[in-house]
Amino acid sequence: MALYASELRKAVTHPLVLLGAVGSFVCVPTVAVALTAPEGLLRALQLGQIFAVLIAMGAVGQEYESSSLRTSLLCSPQRLRLLSVKLTALATIVVGTAVGSMAIGSLALRVSAGEFGLPGPRSSLLAVFSWAGMSFVGAALAILGRSPVLPGAVLIPLTLGLSQAFAAFLPAARFLPDQATFAVFVPEAKNVVDSTVGTLVLLAWVLALVIPAGHLFNSRDVR
Repeated sequence: MALYASELRKAVTHPLVLLGAVGSFVCVPTVAVALTAPEGLLRALQLGQIFAVLIAMGAVGQEYESSSLRTSLLCSPQRLRLLSVKLTALATIVVGTAVGSMAIGSLALRVSAGEFGLPGPRSSLLAVFSWAGMSFVGAALAILGRSPVLPGAVLIPLTLGLSQAFAAFLPAARFLPDQATFAVFVPEAKNVVDSTVGTLVLLAWVLALVIPAGHLFNSRDVR
């Protein structure tokens, strides 16, 4: 429990984590109001996955800044335990941020357009899972590349529309991590993966990246 509290405290004080949390609380309601209606909130949450990636960059990627992983391992030499606690802290922050953004966005719609209504329970649950999944993909990329920058360089352009551009001429691009759950946020979108199948695809991405990342975290020399 002490290790979890330590990792959580270390994560929430990192600038990228703060930027991801505060940015989502500002940007998701702003986009939702601009697009109006509860469907606009879902679309805003889809774009808000960027902030889940930023949080992962700070919460996990920070270990590769100034070789701070050495210090962490001196305090907690059991590497897999450290990683599991770090991912638990990451999930806590991302889920809390996603739920908070959804609630603030819904309230903003109520104030601006007189429409108050969160997405349905299923859509809300899948949206939160998508944020958590994207953050885990980002965390795994940070570990694999030993860099806090790699997740942002790969995932943020995809979320901003690069994967949709790929999907226009390459059908397999529908199965990229961010695009897999696109139907959760934009149900009327054409030529996308079904929301349930897409959620399973994202879960597969998480497992396919976190498992080798965990192995390398446990066995690789610390620099």
